[in-house]
Order: sequence, then structure tokens, then C-alpha cells
Amino acid sequence: MLRPRPLLLAIFLVGGYLLQIGVAQDADRSLRGTLQMQDIVGYEALPSYAEAPELAELVEAGLLPPVEERLPNEPRIIKRGQMVDGTGDYGGVWRDTFAVPTESWNWGAGQTQGWFGVNEMVQAWLVDLFPMWMMEEPEPAPMLAKSWEWSDDGTQLTMSLIEGARWSDGHPFTAEDVLFTFNDYIMDPNVPSWAGSSAWTFGDAPTTLEQLDDYTIRFTFGAAYPVAAFYRMGYLQFSVMPKHVFSAFHPTYSPGRSYTDLLTSAAPQDLPIVTMGAFIPVLYQPGEQLILVRNPYYWQVDEDGNQLPYHSEVWYAEATSGEQRTFNLIADTGDRDNVENPQIFSMVNEAAQAPDSHFNLKFEDFRIGYRMLMNFSEEFGANTPRERALRQMFRTFEFRQALSHAIDRDGLATAAFPGPLTQAWYGGFPSGSPFYDADLVDIEAQRFDPDLSREILAELGFRDTDGDGILNWPEGTEVAGTNLIIEALMNEDAQAATEMAQAMVSLFRDVGIDLRLRVVPGPTYLSRIDAGNFDMVSQRVDQPTPDVHAGVYLPASLDEPDWHQAGPGERVLLPFEERLAEIVQEVNFETDATRRTELLHEALQLHTDNIYTLGGYEARGGLAVHKRLRNVPDDLPTFMYEWGMEMMPWIAWTATDEQVAPRFTDRIPTEQAYQDRAWNR
Repeated sequence: MLRPRPLLLAIFLVGGYLLQIGVAQDADRSLRGTLQMQDIVGYEALPSYAEAPELAELVEAGLLPPVEERLPNEPRIIKRGQMVDGTGDYGGVWRDTFAVPTESWNWGAGQTQGWFGVNEMVQAWLVDLFPMWMMEEPEPAPMLAKSWEWSDDGTQLTMSLIEGARWSDGHPFTAEDVLFTFNDYIMDPNVPSWAGSSAWTFGDAPTTLEQLDDYTIRFTFGAAYPVAAFYRMGYLQFSVMPKHVFSAFHPTYSPGRSYTDLLTSAAPQDLPIVTMGAFIPVLYQPGEQLILVRNPYYWQVDEDGNQLPYHSEVWYAEATSGEQRTFNLIADTGDRDNVENPQIFSMVNEAAQAPDSHFNLKFEDFRIGYRMLMNFSEEFGANTPRERALRQMFRTFEFRQALSHAIDRDGLATAAFPGPLTQAWYGGFPSGSPFYDADLVDIEAQRFDPDLSREILAELGFRDTDGDGILNWPEGTEVAGTNLIIEALMNEDAQAATEMAQAMVSLFRDVGIDLRLRVVPGPTYLSRIDAGNFDMVSQRVDQPTPDVHAGVYLPASLDEPDWHQAGPGERVLLPFEERLAEIVQEVNFETDATRRTELLHEALQLHTDNIYTLGGYEARGGLAVHKRLRNVPDDLPTFMYEWGMEMMPWIAWTATDEQVAPRFTDRIPTEQAYQDRAWNR
């Protein structure tokens, strides 16, 4: 194993106190780019196994089988290489906060369990993208699929699944669950899954999946070696569904059932759920709390044979805003916070530097971007003449240029947080992305110049013909003479994105554009995005890896990006978009890292040169973690390939003398509990 290299710290004086930007306080606790696959994960039958005391009590009472019977034949072993504090103590509580109400436990149908890590607590997926940030040569890690092999011609991928694992109710996990997830969720057009058939189309042919035996599956692709298929097999996009539970609601398996029955199954308070995740939700009081306990059948262990997770319980407080997670951490009722909102940087940093502070805070590279998206779809979601006319303007480069020149990006960054944690951003990839190159971004072409913006708009025929200060549409358009109105949609939980849009209202009005804001709840926001029912969107983007998350930046499928979806009709890509789509396809099949970087550099330049999105400003991500939590690397990214702290609960631990005492161990569900759901009746 390579030794981690030291990382430098930068210290700034802001607002009367010091801001520390960096990642490592001790080089031995940093992991970025230092590990090989064998340092991270493996599969092996160990001589013996251990379990949490509360599970041992259930075994002694005859309510659970012995631990060795609950584990797979060869459990997934999380290696010490990624455990900066080593194997841990059993017990205690992970305390957290979430601010998106649980829609249902039917995660395969595009329904959230609450974000903020709740989804990850209960789901399990085929391959794991999260550890890639630790690797010297990043590649997906095995998870439920423990190994795979390509056919000689590269059109087939045969995967071996973990054998002997069980769902939390004791039912065997097999290839049938994987095929059910793929065929009856992902590829079923009637199910709004996180990744549909277009994401699984390679070489103009949809991917197929067959079962070879109980623990072997085979993908067949329409083209050779689509390495990007692995990025569709990770968290959320291929979180496996329990067939023995949800086939009872699926019309394909249960005559008389409808897709409405499927989509309305697994209501939030219908607990306990059946899961392969590390924790099981057992109590949900909407607006108050969500309680999860350890999964007795969890299929991962440490190198000493200790069944994971270490913590006994997870307590989630439900809030109306993500900022409450920050307040709970500061008040010592929460254990971590992704510091994503620049408006609270000062408050969190001041609390972290207090002499008696109970948490550590570090900031990383610029990986969070705030941007405005313009809807490029000509017809999809355009329901009025104004919307159709506006879509044509968004597809006109000069109009996008005028909008960009109206934006004071330095002012937006300073307003969000005056100091070294924010800076102007011109779209494309965040500058903290491994694929960003400042030399490819023409800042001058998007400089703040309201006079030039007005000049361009005038050349396009826009005039203030009625003297109200707002430009009117030119003659020859379907809405000639009416005011130039643009509606900006935003999620009510994304405060920083909302505040940026509010600042843009005056900037746009200064050049004669009436920007109107529409703040909606999260589910409404997502449904309007999916329906293409928006003019512009003010949005935070925090995925700095366009090789994995191409659809966040580029036309990666018919449903991506959000601002140019095909919908039920035909999608007409602009010439530069056609090249971007070609680049995505090349990246999907490219195994050479150097060539992949060259392609994504070209994509970055095309994106910014053509003002594909309107960058506003970008911010450094921050991570605040309670000092009692162990096994949290100093350089853990808030997000790289997947969310950082959301992927740590099964190996994070707390020393026995620092633990918060669990209170719900009597609710650990046994097979009998699943049958009668006694505490929910």
C-alpha cells in the first residue's frame, strides 16, 4: 500500500477569524489516490465471526440464527486500508438530520427515502463507485456483484453475485432480484426509475440481462466494451429491489394489479421495510424523526470477522430545511454536516474554531457550482406561445450571450460569501473537477458587461415599446409586443441557489428582462423537471466527475441533460450538442485514461464556448464531523463519485466511553416481526 502524501493547508483571515482550507492534518489519515483494490475490499470465508451484543442476545433467545448462518458464504470484507482508525467498537448512535420527507420505500421507482444519507442506509447496489476517490487508478469496486468477466468480443459481461446473502427478513438474495430490478423497474417504461432504457442503450440497441444460475447474470450490449455501463450499476441507478416483496404489486407478476398499485406501495410508515442495507427503518414520525436499527443479516464484515455496521442505531431528525443539520451539529444533537450553503460558512467555521468545539471542519476544492439552466427543448414541456418562443431564444447563441453578459459573477460570489471559499464560475465543470482546465474556459467571452448585453438584445429585435422598463418581443414572433418574461424554477430546500436567482432578478431587469422566481417543494420541483415544464432552473451542482455523471453536464441520454430532454417527441440537438453527444459515446467506451481526459477537455470547451449553461459562482465544499466519529479520513470528499459521509455509516464507529446510548434495540426486526409488524398495528 502506498503511503499518503502530505497536503498543504491555506489559512485566511475573514470576518475577524481564521478560515482553514485544506484536507489533511495528519498525512497518515489521508487516502485520496493512495490505495489499490486489494486494500479496500475482498470476499472470503473467515475462520470465525463476531456480532453486536444486541444480536447475540436475539440468537441466544432463539429469535435469530447464529451469525455465521446469517452471513454469505464469502462475506464482503471491508479492508483496513480504508479504515484510518481500524476496526471499531460495537454500539452507540449515528445522529443525523434530513429535510426531504420520505416518499416511500420503493426506491427503484424513482422515489426518495429522504436524501441526506437515508437512501444509502437502506439500499444496496451491484458495484460501488464511492471508493474510486481512494484509488491510485480509479475503477468501480465490487459490491453485490463480487466479480465479472468480459466475453472475447466485449459485447457480454458475466457477473458473479455474492452467494448466501439474505434480505433483512431472512429471504435469500439471488439473481432473480437483480433481473427483477433491471427488467421490471429500470427497463419498464411504466416505472419512473432513476435510469431508464435510454441510459442502457449502447450502439443503438438496449441492453439485455439474463440469469445463468442463482448467482450468475449476463449482460448483453449492443456494442463492444461499454465501460460506462458500470456507472449505471451503482447507488440509486441499480439499487436492487426485493422481488419477493414488490412482485406482489407489479402487474407483470400479479394479475389485477396496476402500475399505480406498484408506485403507491411501501408507504413511509409501513415499517419495518425489507432491505439489504446496513440499517432498517423501524419508526417514522413525519416531520419529527426517523429511527433505523442495525440489519441482522447485513452481509459485510471487517477483516476480524466483525459483522458490520458498528453503530447500533441511526437517529434522523426531520427538518424543513437542510440548514437545520448545521444547527443540530453545532448544538451537539447531530454528528456531521455537509457544509454546502455559503451563507452559513461563517457560522460553522466560528463554531468549529471555538476552544471547546466538539467537531472538526475542513474545506476542499471548488466542487460545488451554482448555475442557471435554460430549457433547450423545442416542444417538450412548452405549453404556451411564450414558452415556445423562449425555447427558440435559448437555442440562439446570441441570446445566451446576452444573458451571460448580464451576470455579475464576481458580485454573486462575494454576496454569497466574501472570501476565499467562493469565486466566479462560467459553467462547464466545477474547477475542482479532475477534468477541468482553466486554459479552456474563455472568461472574456462571458464577462460582466450589461451594455453589451443590451446591445445584443437590441440586435435580436427586442425593444421596450411600452416604456415600462421591460423589453418587448420583436415583430415576427408568436408573442410580438409582449414583455420578455422568464420564469426561474428552484427547489425550496436549495437556499443558496434561490438566493443566487434572487440576485439575478435585478441583474436581468437592468438589461430589460423580467426574471420571475418560482420556489416549489422538492417533489414538485423534480416532477416539473421530469415534465420539461420550466423556462430556467436555478440549481446547485455538486458532481465534479463528468466521466461518471455525464448527464449532469452533457447530452448523455434521451432524458439527459435536464435542460434538453427528448420527451415523447423528437429531440433536435444543436450542432455543438451533437458533438457533445458523440463525446459522451466515445467516453462510454474509452478505456484509456489519457484519451478520456482529452475528450472531456473538449467537452468542457464546447460547453463553455457555447454557453450551454449559465454559471454563476462556485464554492468550496465543506465537511464538518463530530470528533467522536472514527474511521473518517481527513481528506474525505463531500462528493466525488458518490456522497462521502453517506457512504461511511457501516464502518464509522465511536469508542465505547463516548457513545450515545441506543434506545431502540428492542425493535430489531426478526422474521416473526416482519410477519406481524406488531409495533405498527
